[in-house]
Amino acid sequence: MAEITAQQVQALRAKTDIPMMDCKKALVEAGGDETKAIEILRKRFADKMTDRADKEAANGRIGVYADGRAGALVEVRCETDFVANNEHFTALANELAAHVAASGVTEVEALKASRMPNGRTAQDLVVDAFGKLKENMNINRAGRLTGACAGYVHHNGKVGVVIACDRDPGEAGRNVCMHIASTGLILGLRREDVDAALVREARERAAEEARGKPPQILEKIVNGKMEKWYQERVLPEQPFVMDDKKSVGDYAREHGFTIQAYLKYEVGGRK
Repeated sequence: MAEITAQQVQALRAKTDIPMMDCKKALVEAGGDETKAIEILRKRFADKMTDRADKEAANGRIGVYADGRAGALVEVRCETDFVANNEHFTALANELAAHVAASGVTEVEALKASRMPNGRTAQDLVVDAFGKLKENMNINRAGRLTGACAGYVHHNGKVGVVIACDRDPGEAGRNVCMHIASTGLILGLRREDVDAALVREARERAAEEARGKPPQILEKIVNGKMEKWYQERVLPEQPFVMDDKKSVGDYAREHGFTIQAYLKYEVGGRK
């Protein structure tokens, strides 16, 4: 049996961030071959992940990536908030988001099987993170926008946003993403995007509230109520969270861009 030195164990530990004893056992099994030891560790932790698959992965975080060509969000689930805020888990989520932005792969099973630039699969990254953190974890969903993008993730990692614009939005784009992250109700980018059934219900409700008013002003009252209703729900028309004297659309135009698409994920939200 090959003698395993402390230096070999430390080198494998530095590459994998996996506990020393696990590294030593893998090196012993691999006869001192580091590459084989890494594969042994990956297989071992993949098996352990399967054993923990019944553990509910109710927590997690949103990975975010954005550049001048694309932006992406990935929701990665884990068991506890402690792991969700761990630096290794954060790095995993963001690396997966960068991969989605570059590859265009958003279907979860295809994403898991897709290969990173170094030849490893996205699922290999998840398995490596499991080896460090020892919690059930999985990729829950992924989305991508194309164009000049900006992104933002809330400090707790639970809410992430990307926007696509007609030109580079710079820091102002990140501020718009912060607005979207903090806003609970957005129904579209344009009035015509809003579900017609919701518009009809809102107009009927406005008419009911104005019932009894003189016919000559009834329509004005209803239209005024609908104007406010749209301004509360259509993203570019909403009062900008950082300066409610202007709309989100006005803020964007002041900084030389228009918003063409947006994507918002919350941990535990609908796919």
